[in-house]
Amino acid sequence: MELIKNFLKNKSIAYFIVLANAVLALVVSIIFFLTYKGAMPNSAAGKAPESIGIFLLVGFVIELVALCFPQYRFIHAIAVGMFGIALYKEVIIIPVLIAGEINNVRYEGGDFGLNLFYLITLFVIVIAGIVALFIGLYKSEEEADKDMKVDLNNTNKVVALGSGAVLVIAAILTGSLVTNSLLKAAPTIVPEEEEVNPITDEIKAIAEAYEYDFNPDDVLIKEEAEWDFSNPLLNATSGVSTTNGNREGRHIVYYFEGAYAEGYQGDYSESYAYLWLWDDGIFAGKSRDTNIRGYWYNSSLARGVDPETGADIKDCLNMVSNVDRYDSIITQEASGFYERNAYIYLNMGWGTRSIIINGYKYYPEVALFIDSGSTGSTFKVGETFNRSSWTAKRVLKNLSYSAVFKASEVNWTDGQGIANGQKLTTAGQFEVTATWKGLTATKTITVTD
Repeated sequence: MELIKNFLKNKSIAYFIVLANAVLALVVSIIFFLTYKGAMPNSAAGKAPESIGIFLLVGFVIELVALCFPQYRFIHAIAVGMFGIALYKEVIIIPVLIAGEINNVRYEGGDFGLNLFYLITLFVIVIAGIVALFIGLYKSEEEADKDMKVDLNNTNKVVALGSGAVLVIAAILTGSLVTNSLLKAAPTIVPEEEEVNPITDEIKAIAEAYEYDFNPDDVLIKEEAEWDFSNPLLNATSGVSTTNGNREGRHIVYYFEGAYAEGYQGDYSESYAYLWLWDDGIFAGKSRDTNIRGYWYNSSLARGVDPETGADIKDCLNMVSNVDRYDSIITQEASGFYERNAYIYLNMGWGTRSIIINGYKYYPEVALFIDSGSTGSTFKVGETFNRSSWTAKRVLKNLSYSAVFKASEVNWTDGQGIANGQKLTTAGQFEVTATWKGLTATKTITVTD
């Protein structure tokens, strides 16, 4: 005990930060290895996500050496570097999960909550390590310099230093070699430009045969200086429906959808928002239980004019309403399937939040296809067939496509001989079918011996 007291008496607060950091790194690495398989998105398969836990353990081992030889600050710096690699790995993995949470379109599967935990704890470990590095593990540099000198006649100290050096090098080499082997064994991700086009000739033929000749790009609605909210169409009893987009003789120009979920007293159910924008400048929809009706425009009074010709042009996509807290909805440009998005008010009943609504130029859904993601469509006898990450994707008349917004609305049917979550026992070809709103898609999987 006296020996320990003498060892610690000249150590600074940074020494104990490093000690706590080492313990935290070990705990997080254990939690990671117990949970990461179900937490990683499909796109992480080619990035060797296991290396996050591996470099946490490598950093832990090096931190133990640093605690034994605190006078050599560079050892702790190496450990911080190992933690930094683990953090970097998580940083390149989590963006697809963040995008899925924002857009409520979770193509990649995975668990956003767990990855957020990994990210935050790794960030804390790295920052704490950097802080300790700058403070120094000794109360004074003179003490550190004194202990740094090596007496070659002191055999025990020479052996201890040599053992520590060997342990640091072995940990780094082991972590690097294991990670490299994982990367080599990881499935190859086909570059986006080489991916097979999911819009098959069959889907193209279906879209071409579908009769719908309205072009939402042709619609220009000018902003009014004053809006007439006495319009009967905005009346709650005789106005347009806020639960569907059907209006006799009118076409939908834009359709918006959004979802929000938050745990409250054990309830994690989602709240939804929908908006339909028609070609006569009327919009309607709901945000949870609140009905909204009003006007929309895509050519503002301030900037919606061509300075050369004086003609009206599109310069925005906004909505106005006389419903409290929905009097002005300003959308922003987005990329991908959803072309616009906006934050709107959400009354949760027990509190207030905002919900992101994402919109696209409306064309009818004409077809459905199944995206099996990283699992592919080839399996082996003895493997577990798991289609939990598969996505049913809707195809519009204009051949743009996206995941079905409410995945719970899709009905999945496994063909005879296979079942989701069960081991495959027979070689051959089997069909999986997805059905949604009258549309059906089938995917054939091949099971080999």
